[in-house]
Amino acid sequence: MPLTLLLGACNLTNASTATPVWQDEFSGNSLDTSRWGYQIGNGFMAGSDYVAGWGNNELEYYTDRASNVSVQDGNLVITARKEKITGPAGSTTGTFDWTSGRVRTAGKFSRTYGKFEIRAKFPRGKGFWPAIWMLPEEPSPYASWAANGEIDIAEGWGSKPTELAQTIHYGGVWPNNVYSGTTVNFPNGGTMDQWHTYAVEWTPGKIQWFIDGTLTSEKTQWWSAKNNPPTSDADLNAWPAPFDRPFYLLLNLAVGGNFDGNPDATTPDQGQMLVDYVRVYGMQNETGSAGPHPDMTYPWTPKPARPALSDGNLVYNGSFDWSDTDPRVTPDTTSLSGAANSKFWTLYTSDGQVTLSNDAGALKADVTNAGSVNYAVQVRQDGLNIESGGKYEVSFDAWAQSARPMMLKVGGGQDRGYAAYSGEQPVQIGTTKERKTVTFDMKATTDAAARLEFNLGNAGTGPVWFDNVVVRRVGTAAGARPPAADGNLLYNAAFTQDATATVPGIPGVPGSAYWTTWSNVPERLTTGISGSVITLNVKDVDPANNWHVQLNQAEVPLTAGKSYTLTFKGRASDAREVAVVIGENGGSYARYLDGKAALGATEQTFTYTFTAPVTNIGAQFQILGAVGAAGSSYGLSFRDFRLVQNP
Repeated sequence: MPLTLLLGACNLTNASTATPVWQDEFSGNSLDTSRWGYQIGNGFMAGSDYVAGWGNNELEYYTDRASNVSVQDGNLVITARKEKITGPAGSTTGTFDWTSGRVRTAGKFSRTYGKFEIRAKFPRGKGFWPAIWMLPEEPSPYASWAANGEIDIAEGWGSKPTELAQTIHYGGVWPNNVYSGTTVNFPNGGTMDQWHTYAVEWTPGKIQWFIDGTLTSEKTQWWSAKNNPPTSDADLNAWPAPFDRPFYLLLNLAVGGNFDGNPDATTPDQGQMLVDYVRVYGMQNETGSAGPHPDMTYPWTPKPARPALSDGNLVYNGSFDWSDTDPRVTPDTTSLSGAANSKFWTLYTSDGQVTLSNDAGALKADVTNAGSVNYAVQVRQDGLNIESGGKYEVSFDAWAQSARPMMLKVGGGQDRGYAAYSGEQPVQIGTTKERKTVTFDMKATTDAAARLEFNLGNAGTGPVWFDNVVVRRVGTAAGARPPAADGNLLYNAAFTQDATATVPGIPGVPGSAYWTTWSNVPERLTTGISGSVITLNVKDVDPANNWHVQLNQAEVPLTAGKSYTLTFKGRASDAREVAVVIGENGGSYARYLDGKAALGATEQTFTYTFTAPVTNIGAQFQILGAVGAAGSSYGLSFRDFRLVQNP
């Protein structure tokens, strides 16, 4: 999601008063295992659950082999290689297409406060994700991630070599965590594949980031919650938690996943992260007071609510016809560059590009570069007062030069972890003007600064028009839906119930009530139901992420701390391993169950047990099936889905 840009400031380092306390100059012939330990694999255990892809859908399998981690010519060399490897993945064995290295000082060195300085050189290439970061030494008094904190000293996007991320993670226990990050440009026109010195100076109540001695960002506000989910100031740990306990260092080179996306045809088959040294210093002012807790907003902090218009519309200037002299326009009101009469609207782009203009009273968004994610081109309005317990309707006129999808979302900003109150709703736009309507129940805490997003990225180029945008409250949200008569939390598990006006299903597919399918390219997926079996026919698959083909059911109620068992029968036209997920519908898409199903030509029964980490009456069940070589075609068939709460 979008981060704030901050360019080089003055050098405020306290190096003159720093005292060396720990270092590694990598002067030997191999990794010093008295200082560093290896992490091996493609994931980790969280209680009894295995979290694949390190929680980020990463592709690499970390090893302790010299081909991935070595010391050469005075440098630590971490090498990511495109090669097949088979290894443990929780209770099963997996095959992975990349290897790499990840080392850390956990259990060997950790420190509260100080200056942490690392001289390093990162690789270019789409999907490479080099990282220098810190996590709390265990045991921590602050529960688990991210209530116990994370400090990211430097994270590089392999596809954006002029930019670097500097971030802290904090807040509640996942999935109620938040983060605060800054994207900076390298000083003096530098790039990530040059040598740079990265540093943080961490003192009570303040964390500062430096590149080559230049101060590039600073954080003085954060929080840590002792209850999950946190709902009030009474749930807070004492300031400056969680950044007042010992943290250890990690160095790794990830491949693929949520940060820079997966490698593409331009990515080299090998990338190297070089580290010249790691040096840690004590600082003269690290024993001082953190001072009083800074004033800041929390997810539960009431915000001034912008009133609805006289007709109940929460969207201001929804018809793109308000003049700049309208009395509701203030000096800080946003607008869209290139489009007149666009006050109260905002544009965000990551790696996408769009030209905005007015056309016959509507907003015209001509997408010239679709980017790699749906929010790569995002037209939005902030400041909507979405109240807990309300039912809301979003409606608007839309049309496009060529038929295409978009993603609509009503959700929170950075202090809400970009939560999706509406879920991420796919909307198909045709070539003639048509009224689109989406409804949702607001089940989160009231947000007076919610956002309406039209996400046009990663879905083709060309003009799209919007007009007459309305978001209004239309009733009271429903509570958690009860289990079916047989105790199943999944409705219409036998695929015998047709969709209705109030119970949607898969368009044009009888027997699909309560179920949905999705593909990033709609014509690549067709769905059929016969004899209580649902079949997804995938054509010309895009396997960049397995979620590019989905079978979903939303509104699944789960209770924190309760155990659940999921069973179903499945097969495939040929051997395919698909993902089986139950988790958050929007926001961080946190996964409470993150499993795999190895489908073959013979039908098998699959069983999964998990414990819900949070109460979520609107969770989502998913089969994610974009698997195999690019362009391949296959069929996936399922029946007898059953999800029950265990005694």
